[in-house]
Amino acid sequence: MKSEDKKALIVYTLVTFIFTWLFWIAALVMGYQDIPFLRYINWNFANQEQVYTHLIFRIGVYGPLIGALITTFMISKKRGLKELVKKIFKVKVNIKWYLYLFLLPITINLIVVLIGLIIGIELNSFFKSSVPLNYILIFFIYEILTSGLEEPGWRGFALEKLQNNYTAEKTAWILGLIWAIWHYPYVISLYIQGGLIPLIFSLAGFTMAIIGQTFIMVWFYNNTKSLFISILLHAWLNTSTTFILGEITITNPVMGILPALVTWAVVFVLLKIYGGETLTKTAVK
Repeated sequence: MKSEDKKALIVYTLVTFIFTWLFWIAALVMGYQDIPFLRYINWNFANQEQVYTHLIFRIGVYGPLIGALITTFMISKKRGLKELVKKIFKVKVNIKWYLYLFLLPITINLIVVLIGLIIGIELNSFFKSSVPLNYILIFFIYEILTSGLEEPGWRGFALEKLQNNYTAEKTAWILGLIWAIWHYPYVISLYIQGGLIPLIFSLAGFTMAIIGQTFIMVWFYNNTKSLFISILLHAWLNTSTTFILGEITITNPVMGILPALVTWAVVFVLLKIYGGETLTKTAVK
């Protein structure tokens, strides 16, 4: 790897992880626990401490964005920031990518539902989100403004630096692993009560699911060069999963594995069609 890209990635990763983990770990130590989305957006907290823990936790989500802004400015000053912002607002791409963006997450989740029904999961176990369906647009916007804003960091900065040195396939493996580990404090907090062995399996399954999603994100970004698309895709992946699968992936171990398997089936198809060099059908010159 080129020394300048390596240094940039190290700085970005350190800033991103330190920022996020400081806020997340602080919130968890203070007693952070997820509450229903409606209570959150209606500011219906049990006490002042719960307000503080939720605000602190939400701030931590912006680690990748902060890391991208700081590292980009260190390397290329205002010019680099202007280029990053330009990609964030690049909305003019082929309409098919907006269709893929909307349909692919829904298709993946519905295939998971179908497999679940085949193996004996009751239909009423799905489509049981804690968020009412009429709030789907509000939830989607919330996801854009939170998880979606990770994308200037992961795809806008880290992906670009990695692909200066590696193929799209290798980049997806590396970036997916980094992205997964970044989530670990929160994931550990969700599964730690089940014991060490279940926690290890949960982390392994989560990691492979995130790496699979990274391949899909790389495919979208390399074909559009639009962070706007990446932000919408990230937000819609979370939104469609919330409304279609609900909490069954957490409460049922089998259903927790299926989304990762279906995602990897999609990755296999993408690699066969587009190739692992660039995931665009265009070879590197």
